[in-house]
Amino acid sequence: MFRKSRGMLLSPLDSLYEVWEEASLDSKAIKLTTKNSDAILFKGIKIVNSSNGIKIYNTKKGGLDYKEISYDDYIYFINRGFRNGVYHILKRTYKDQIDTITQKIQNEVNQRNNKKHYDYLKQKRDNIIKKYTQIIKTQKL
Repeated sequence: MFRKSRGMLLSPLDSLYEVWEEASLDSKAIKLTTKNSDAILFKGIKIVNSSNGIKIYNTKKGGLDYKEISYDDYIYFINRGFRNGVYHILKRTYKDQIDTITQKIQNEVNQRNNKKHYDYLKQKRDNIIKKYTQIIKTQKL
């Protein structure tokens, strides 16, 4: 749980500040500043630095009330860095969305039999599969 930096052991809190620094140096991330906090947004993952500390949210889950990532995901960010942490969460999020849409497609075929809605769900699933595949290709580079 503790990561070494320059020969010293860092606490998870110090390591989270390293993740914040890495995110702030990312040229593709969007920086947001308010009077109460600073935030960085990259591919739907938002890291917020406020007086309450650093928190990471998945904006693709939870609707308008963003869902904070799990403890295990924080550990992943601390151990692997900002970009790898983002890709890790996105892969799981896309996988969950694909599974949900596949279930809806099966429900559509077995019960409702609405061709328009079926085609919409298939298109939506195909788009998410493309995003999922792109994340996997990005991580392999």
